[in-house]
Amino acid sequence: MSRGGNERTGAGREAGRQTRQETPRAAPHDKPKEELPRAERTPTEREKARNRSREKAETLRADDRRGKPTVPEQQMMSVLGTLGERYGEDYQREYKITDGDWYMTHVDFAWPADRLIVEVYGGVHREPFFDRTGTRVADDARRVREIESVGWDVLVVHDYEMSRDNWLAAVEKVQRFLGEGRDRWPGP
Repeated sequence: MSRGGNERTGAGREAGRQTRQETPRAAPHDKPKEELPRAERTPTEREKARNRSREKAETLRADDRRGKPTVPEQQMMSVLGTLGERYGEDYQREYKITDGDWYMTHVDFAWPADRLIVEVYGGVHREPFFDRTGTRVADDARRVREIESVGWDVLVVHDYEMSRDNWLAAVEKVQRFLGEGRDRWPGP
């Protein structure tokens, strides 16, 4: 006989632990959480509190990033300056995206009046060294889809697209995106 209980019946601490693990928890809805988008269900109070906490933390990080643009973000600011776009008047940096009162994310460059976003992807979005889980590409694609699902158009520009050799192509790409987006969402 072992210390934890009867070996033949499996009673004792070991069996109790297995029983607790095997007991299914009641789900708040029929489908698993990842299959049912947040917009199609009412978030729990705990989810709302976690979202507010995440929003506060991300807003502090965004405020810091706003004052310290990365090299690719600086390159994009040059592209936008070439196009006559003015920071603070035409576009915002580190702009908060929400779905109603639900915080989603901050984006690199946004034109709120036109519902246009330019995301700049540098090395952290493509180098395996920075991708500890191996899901960065899928996570980035999911994030873009989520932003688009609430009515924004998103253009992703990679840092290598703004190199000296590709500069004009990058300017044209952004100009085309902004022009087409503004045609689609005419302002006041």
